[in-house]
Amino acid sequence: MANEFTSVLRTPDRVLGATDDSPFRFEERENECESPVKYEYVVGEKSAKVIVYPSGSPVKYLKFRFRGNHYFVEKALGDHWERSCHTSQIPFEWKSMTPRRVMPWYTCLYGDNRCAFYGVKTGPDCLALWMADSKGVTLVLSLLSGNRGTDLKEPLVACEVVEYFSQEGEDSYLAARKFARMMCDSPVMPKTPVFGVNNWYWAYGRISRDSVKTETSLLMEMTSGTKHKPYMILDDGWQINRSFVPGATYNGGPWYGNDKFGDMRDTAEDILKAGARPGLWYRPLYTIGDIPNDEVFFKESCKIVLDPSHPHVLERVYNDTKRIRDWGFDLIKHDFTTNDLTGLDSSYLLFYNGALGGGRVFHDNTRTTATIIKDLYKTIQNAAGDAEVIGCNTLSHLTAGIHSIYRAGGDGSGRYWQLHLDNCINCMMRLPQNQSFYMLDPDCATFTERVNADINLDFLEMCALTGVTTLASVKPGTLNEKQMARINDIYRLADANTEFYGISDFDRVSLPEKFVSPDGKTVKEFDWMREYDGARYVMSWEN
Repeated sequence: MANEFTSVLRTPDRVLGATDDSPFRFEERENECESPVKYEYVVGEKSAKVIVYPSGSPVKYLKFRFRGNHYFVEKALGDHWERSCHTSQIPFEWKSMTPRRVMPWYTCLYGDNRCAFYGVKTGPDCLALWMADSKGVTLVLSLLSGNRGTDLKEPLVACEVVEYFSQEGEDSYLAARKFARMMCDSPVMPKTPVFGVNNWYWAYGRISRDSVKTETSLLMEMTSGTKHKPYMILDDGWQINRSFVPGATYNGGPWYGNDKFGDMRDTAEDILKAGARPGLWYRPLYTIGDIPNDEVFFKESCKIVLDPSHPHVLERVYNDTKRIRDWGFDLIKHDFTTNDLTGLDSSYLLFYNGALGGGRVFHDNTRTTATIIKDLYKTIQNAAGDAEVIGCNTLSHLTAGIHSIYRAGGDGSGRYWQLHLDNCINCMMRLPQNQSFYMLDPDCATFTERVNADINLDFLEMCALTGVTTLASVKPGTLNEKQMARINDIYRLADANTEFYGISDFDRVSLPEKFVSPDGKTVKEFDWMREYDGARYVMSWEN
């Protein structure tokens, strides 16, 4: 009898739950009892819905176990809560099954030349992770509101579970694309190709209206001959209270232009007159000033993180976003919301009770963390109107279906190439999500005197071939004539390309090197290792 993957579209074999009244170690046998969380696991023809009901005490977790013989599984791949930020281990990699390995949102198991995909649909009202072992798979749902249980007042459809089993020999990348489409019913896509420049990785915030004019002129030269207009995106550094003082840095609101910009309408108009489309970065939840206590989620010295569960905060965020749109910016990039809500650059902390530092409790604890964050994203998108929105430092599955662009990769670098390997190349393992959830943004190719221009041109070409955002940070004066000609060719490809390459070595690697045309006849290979003849070991963010 052939080995079979277990199905999760059936009654779970074991269910555990936890409320605020449950023991901390609710999973231990000595504490096991009928789940105090009232729920239904409603199995349909193509999916299963998890419905959670008010349970007498605020709800925290549900854990579903599906038993099966998975001893034949050779390796597993998981997703990540949000960006692929650099850690001691890169997040998107095939590993042998490790029972306690956390795989957010979905997982792929590979064995007997077949794949099994398990996931939840995008836009859930919980955070969801999968774990896999030789005896089955486990789905854990976090129903927390901040670092305590959610005091539900009405039934909540927490998530919708889906699965897909590929045929023997079916291409694993194409199977992953098929599953990505199953997970997202209503993707939002940009209206035109997204290519151009973002000035962070050469200026690192030291920008002005004059520098943007110079950069826009260079952009128009690099994109000569494109049908669609390129984007000139201003990153951090334009706002009135930006501080670069060591030990006292600040990059939050209020969101008005500083003395190097003045009225931001003028900068947007400069870009439009030059023939490009203006874009702007901001950090919606971070500010200083006199804020009512019930609107403050966390405070450190004079720096405030706003509480997005409070209606007045959402009104404030709406007004800030709409002001940026009214200035004339066609693309809005919002950043740091996960960082601000956790206090760390580790979104997994949103999942665990008690892990949020400083007793972070939402004003409205009748809604889950996931619901509160989704409502924040929706508020930003509604205020942005017809502008494209990039969610950066945001939660992938909650962004899909709301924003058209998702920053899937952690930061690259205008100082050294290794961060591109760890963050930007690795995040291409998420390529099945591109055009299925949103447009994927792996971050920028970088061109300064400190990095290799040719390998960054390769990175930019990979972006154009695969149909993700094709963005660069280009310090004026760093590209020679030959490189300028190549970057123009790449931007023209990004502008015109409608047949996107996929990954031909998807089930073998964590840093994709080989990309295949849709007809399967052409393979484009990139050598990412040539810069350091391997990987760099000693490094920091600055050098």
